[in-house]
Amino acid sequence: MEANALSVVRNLFDHIDANVPREQDEQAVYARELFDYLSHLGGSIEALEEPNYQKTQLSELGTWTEDSWEQPTYGLDASTTQPIEFNNGLIVDTAYAKIGVVGQDADHTIEEGGTVKTVVHFADSDSTLHDTDAAEGNVEGEVVRFPDVGRSRNLSKDIATAAQHLAESEHLVENAASVDGVCFIDGAVYPLGVAYWLLLDEIGRSTPAGAWDVPRRILSNYAGFIDEQFEKDLPVVGVVKTSTMDEVLTALDEKITRHNLTDNDGVRIDVPWTRDHQFMGEVLRDSSLNHLTYTSWFVQEELPLRNQSFDLLSSIESRLSHGDASDYRRAFFYLRLPKTGDVLRVEAPYLMVRNQDRRRAIQYKTLKEIAKKQGVPGAVGRADRIARITSENRETIRNMIRSSEASFDHNWDGRWSDIEDIDFEP
Repeated sequence: MEANALSVVRNLFDHIDANVPREQDEQAVYARELFDYLSHLGGSIEALEEPNYQKTQLSELGTWTEDSWEQPTYGLDASTTQPIEFNNGLIVDTAYAKIGVVGQDADHTIEEGGTVKTVVHFADSDSTLHDTDAAEGNVEGEVVRFPDVGRSRNLSKDIATAAQHLAESEHLVENAASVDGVCFIDGAVYPLGVAYWLLLDEIGRSTPAGAWDVPRRILSNYAGFIDEQFEKDLPVVGVVKTSTMDEVLTALDEKITRHNLTDNDGVRIDVPWTRDHQFMGEVLRDSSLNHLTYTSWFVQEELPLRNQSFDLLSSIESRLSHGDASDYRRAFFYLRLPKTGDVLRVEAPYLMVRNQDRRRAIQYKTLKEIAKKQGVPGAVGRADRIARITSENRETIRNMIRSSEASFDHNWDGRWSDIEDIDFEP
């Protein structure tokens, strides 16, 4: 930017900065006041105990001796090519899932296998594309056709969601018998997008689950793996690095409204944040580089959808082996990494943490693994490395399709997104 433009931006930002009501330290204090309101009833998030946040020295976590699961830990991750679009309308996304293992005496045999899923959408009726399998050594693959759901701006995203979670879930099922320790999943403990497809389908909304059995297959795979781990007394933990979720903030708004909570001047309390990760980052702000700060546990209650309420796994309740869908709700807590300030959301199925002592043990096990790396658990990082699809891989894969030219999105900077985001109704 030339000097005049940068000067204008500086003046605009000076105005914004001067009119934000709270300085950084005051913002953290305000966030903690609001955090305490999560103890109230209402909203879709409930506290499993009196809401609290605390910090523990990294060195103390490293020497924690009450670890019930000293055996190797496992991590699941799947990388994707990202959707590749072609000028003939073909859309393809390939996902590659691996399980990493870390530990002093870890058997790395499980890392030799991999699962590849390629999800393809092509609406041409002359096409002879069909589901097919392939295998090479310890890597198994499958082509799966995505259903024709009409034109949608979310189509590429939906294809990517299906590819990633189909690869992950099938790889879990294939290797469940070999997992003999805590399993960390890179991301949410359940694939939220797939679960919502099934719930929306149940209330009559059009989703990919309407005429396609793959979403139910995916969600059943995750639930089946959780059942096997539960029977072996081994936790399953999801670690979410970044998220746009606002579940906690929405619940906080509802609690404030329900209980008519006001400030000292009688004015309704504001909740200025837009993402849970932002809010929790302020609650857990701390200047020490030698401590992890983290919250107590919460649980996701039923989800309101069109005047009805559902648990996340309601659509596959008949396939659950250890209770009904309410037993498989997502329990979670947040933690802040000291060096980067990044906030992680840690999830576990409710049936694994409903006991207070068990809850504490799973939390400390997770904190211990995170403290070792001051980042995601080592098994997740290892799975990410061995499953990674590089940009060079992606380019090679793109060029494997010779029947059509790949199309490129030259509007990546968003100049035309206002046109693309308009829904035209007939």
